[in-house]
This record gives sequence, C-alpha cells and structure tokens, in this order.
Amino acid sequence: MLYLIISNVALLLFFSIYWFGTRKLTFFHWNRCYLICSLVVAYCIPLGLYLKLPTSELMHFKLPEIIVGLSPVSATSNAQSAEVTGNFSLPSWSTIYWIGVCLFAIWLIIRLIRLLQLIQQGNGKQSFSFFGKIVINNELRDDEYNQVYLHEEEHRKQGHSFDIMLIELFRVFNWFNPVYQLLIKELKFLHECIVDEKHAENKVSYAELLLAQAMDTQRTVLQHEFSNHSLLKNRIMMLFKEKTDYKFKATYLLALPASLLLLMLVVNCRQAEKETKTVETEVAKPKTEEIVLEDVPDNEPFQGELVEKAEILAEYPGGFNNFRSFVQENYTYPQAAIDAGVKGKVEASFIIGSDGKISNIKIIEDLKHGTGEALIAAIKKAEDWKPAIRNGQKVATKYTIPLRLDLTQM
Repeated sequence: MLYLIISNVALLLFFSIYWFGTRKLTFFHWNRCYLICSLVVAYCIPLGLYLKLPTSELMHFKLPEIIVGLSPVSATSNAQSAEVTGNFSLPSWSTIYWIGVCLFAIWLIIRLIRLLQLIQQGNGKQSFSFFGKIVINNELRDDEYNQVYLHEEEHRKQGHSFDIMLIELFRVFNWFNPVYQLLIKELKFLHECIVDEKHAENKVSYAELLLAQAMDTQRTVLQHEFSNHSLLKNRIMMLFKEKTDYKFKATYLLALPASLLLLMLVVNCRQAEKETKTVETEVAKPKTEEIVLEDVPDNEPFQGELVEKAEILAEYPGGFNNFRSFVQENYTYPQAAIDAGVKGKVEASFIIGSDGKISNIKIIEDLKHGTGEALIAAIKKAEDWKPAIRNGQKVATKYTIPLRLDLTQM
C-alpha cells in the first residue's frame, strides 16, 4: 500500500512539472521522453522500500516456531494450525484494489479485441495506425492518401503505440489515479505533434486536411487517428506556433529536485517503518536479562568452518519436523513457569559442527522461571545431525529455534 501511495504521488509530482513547465514548449520529442521516463522513475525509486542491503552479520537458519502447552501437541499440527490461522480475509482496501485491477484489465482486453476486429474489417472513413497495422480512409484523393499514409507510417516507425500500451498497462494496476487519463491524452497529443512537425510541409493545406478528416472520425484511445476532435485545436495551434528557444530546455531540470524529494521520502518512510517495528518488538517482547548458564561455555569449541551459506543444509535424522517434534516432546514445562502463569516465546540458537554435533546453545529470548534452561536441556538430548556441505566440504552452520509456551494448549 505504501509503495502505491508513494509511486502515484511521485507520478503526480512529475506530471505537474510537465503540465505547468514544459507542456507548452515545442520540444515534442523531449516531452515524450520526459513523460515516459518520469513514469518509470516514479515506480522504480519507491522499490527502495523493499531493497535489503547485505549486512556483515553471520547468517543463521531459523526453524518454524514450536508451541508447547501442558499437553503435547505435534509440531506438524502446530505448523498446519499456524497456516490455517494465517489465512484471514484480505482487508477491504486490498479487496477493492484487486477488483479494480481485474475490471480495468477486462476493459483493456475488450478494447483491444474491438480494435483488432476494426483493423481486420477495415474502415471506409477513418485513418489510423496501431503498432504495425495501418488503416487508411479509402475515400481520400491520391495526394491526400499519400500524405495520410506517410503520417501513419511515421507513427509506426517511432513506435508510438508502445508508449500508449505501456501507460495502459500501468493504469491497470493504478486505476485509482486520475492523472493517467491526462497522461494518455497528452502523450497522444505529443505523438501527433511529432509527426505533424515532420510531414507538414504546407501547413495551411495540412491543417485543412486535418479539419476535413476530423468530421468523420470517432474518439478512441489505443490507436493513432490521423485527425481527432479532442486534439485537433491544439494540434493546429502547435503547427503554427513559433519554435521554443533552446534555453528553455533547462526547464526539464526541475525533475532533478523532484527525484531527490522522492528519494528522501522513501528513505524517511523506510526509517520510520524500521523504528516502528523496533518499538513494536520492544513492546511485544518481555524485557529479560542476558542468560549465562554455568554449564554452557560462552565460546564452546566446534568442528569445521562456520559459514553463512551452504549448498546443502544440515539435516536432522528424519528431517526438520522430526527435530521440532523431538524438542517439543522432550521439553519439560518448568513448575515455576506454570505457577507464575508464564506465556510467551523462548528462542535459542545453536551451531551444528562439521561433525554433526550440537554446540554453543545460547538463549536469545527468555521468559525466566527456568524456561530457557528447559529448552537447552531438550536440545542437548537430540541426536547428531548430518552436517552442511559447501564446495564439497563439511562445514558448520548456525540455527535458531523458537518455542512458544502457552498454558492454554491442552
């Protein structure tokens, strides 16, 4: 949701620069490039919200959470229950959004089908182009026919239909943004101005031909018509307008501060999201002191090189679920924790050496009352693992296992 908000606000900002700054300039090619590039940039920069830069911390593998109550429940059942619990209904805004996406996608498909049918059938009074297809009014005189054909052929050469279809695809997923209607109209206008500028040698006769053709055309969006009512007035005005001085190209530099503003917004949103998660974690997690057990050395020796990644992960006899089930069955709910009504998560990390033995069991998160010690005791009883493999060599890897204590699990 945040991505859609930022990207569409960015698009609105870039389009405002075009509308109030460069729209009336005669740099048609530059305006076309600006609109397409601003569309891409508006949706690329907010992707920084989801980019994760590599960190120097050692990677460890986290096993699925185990739930332990007064009565044992299988780890497989817990995992399935968690999956079922997670399948809640989508928020209303998300449902509405995807319904809108589906409707606009259907609308686009219907328009494409109608256009293809029109191309296949031909049209006696309308001249237009769509990608490599060109339809010319068969009632034109030879000289007019040639001029209209060259016009539509130029649309085809410059790939103007690709621009329109690109924006139409973006609009399917951003249907709620009204700026797309203006964006498509302006881009089609620029396409026509680009072609008019190149092929209007006699501006007066060319304008007369536009007026004559406009009487028999229908308003469409996907294809490029030789003459269109909604664009005709502005096209003729641009046809006779004096060329803009090159110094006004500096107006496009306004996009730079807009891009920097967008980058700052993304960075601030990412930082705010990170701080929010930190606060939520601090509130959710019980504040505990660091646990140091006398029988667990701080740096217990283990065999092999501890690596971040391995081609083949360490494997417990019978698989990960078997290890989770073993820990669950061998975990003894401390009486002190029962008396205190303790409820929450205990998490431990451990290292699987290149010899498959478990070592360096550390409590990362604890609920006190002996809950951490009980988890260490359960892990110690487990069998040796089949070690991880990297580059054909046995290596050591680090794992964490979360265990949730809940007295209501009967």
